Amino acid sequence: MSGATEATMRAGPSASFVQLLLVGVLSVAIMVIDGYDIGAMPLIVPQLSQLWGVEPASFGPALSAVVIGLGIGAFLFAPLGDKLGRRLTTVVSLAIIAFATLGTAWSTSLSQLFWWRLITGTGLGACLPNVLAILAQVVPAQRRASVMTVVSCGIPVGAAGAGIVVPALTNAYGWQASFYVPAVLMIAVTLLVALCLRQIPMPEPKAPVSAAKDRRWHWTDIPVLAPLGQGLLLRTAIFSGLFCFNALTMYMLSSWLPTLLQRSGFAFESASLLASVVQLGGLFGGLALATQIDRQRTNGALLTGYGVVALGLIALAFVAPGALGWGAILLLIGAGVGGAHIALPAVAANIYPQAMLSAGIGLAVTVARLGAMAGPMAGAWLIGREVSSGGFFLALLLPVAACALCVLAFVKAKLANGPSDQEATMFADDRLPTRVDPRARAFSRSGR
Repeated sequence: MSGATEATMRAGPSASFVQLLLVGVLSVAIMVIDGYDIGAMPLIVPQLSQLWGVEPASFGPALSAVVIGLGIGAFLFAPLGDKLGRRLTTVVSLAIIAFATLGTAWSTSLSQLFWWRLITGTGLGACLPNVLAILAQVVPAQRRASVMTVVSCGIPVGAAGAGIVVPALTNAYGWQASFYVPAVLMIAVTLLVALCLRQIPMPEPKAPVSAAKDRRWHWTDIPVLAPLGQGLLLRTAIFSGLFCFNALTMYMLSSWLPTLLQRSGFAFESASLLASVVQLGGLFGGLALATQIDRQRTNGALLTGYGVVALGLIALAFVAPGALGWGAILLLIGAGVGGAHIALPAVAANIYPQAMLSAGIGLAVTVARLGAMAGPMAGAWLIGREVSSGGFFLALLLPVAACALCVLAFVKAKLANGPSDQEATMFADDRLPTRVDPRARAFSRSGR
């Protein structure tokens, strides 16, 4: 994107370095607390199982509630940020998360726990796309992907931190403290975000009044359906498909990797350590991929990453198990799949106009939830049929190939690396008509 075009898109006063730093710190805090909230619940299950006298398997719906809520919030409520304002949507979502986290601590039954976790997930689904959209709106384009990815890394960091904090709080003050503490922190962050975002120069995305008067209402005026409008349907289908297949690969691997490793002869402790290597690789891979997105090398970086993942899976199927060798391979696989999962929201800033960025990310996150649910079930099907570890790793080549095909579709459509000057001009000032004229549609398809 040219500097002139970027300047056109960002007309008005820009945020100072201190203001940008404040937004970044608050965004990281939101992601870390949210990641902790997601990671804490599975750790509490053994404690609650004994206290409430119920089988651990009975907590399945409560554990799944956050995932279901994430999809609901991302699909139905995150796009409201494009219409009602991202600051307002973010603050309200944070308040809902804080209240629902308190509700989790107040729960005395499985049904109460399910509903509070569902509300928590819904708030998360509405909040996260808007936090990333705000970052894309205020951060300079040449650093946008890197900043968005660093902030997104807060979720796995928070989830990992839960493994340290939850046992300490639970042993000292009871399981409720593991949710009271993040709830209080989230209330504080909510107040800070409400106060600080008001000081940041950030024109809220909205369609021009003149444009609204010149045409009739169309179904794509519904925020959640805006990314499906003419001129955007192809990119939405490719982006959502990529997100979905990547999530399927990641959750299928992470859900069953400890089992596969123990089947291959690793002890419980070694298997747990090797499984965590995949998450570590995701952090490094996400940051590396973000630097390439900022340099408009998205497609090449993604294809290289999926190529490395494919080679790694083949190697695991044929290389004899060993902590050092398999650890290095799993690190590379995590960098490719986990890194893409962390960095993909930053790709949305290259393929959607700012006025529907929250909706675009929210829709992709919703579709990715389908992959996140399908992955563990596909793995369970293979495990149930006693497929060997090598066969399991080779089966993962199918969703990885689907990811690569989605990236090739981006290449064919000349998308994802960054909008051309003509396309950026068409998106300037967040104006993208619901019904694009035939020449604009042809341009969108060809990428010229």
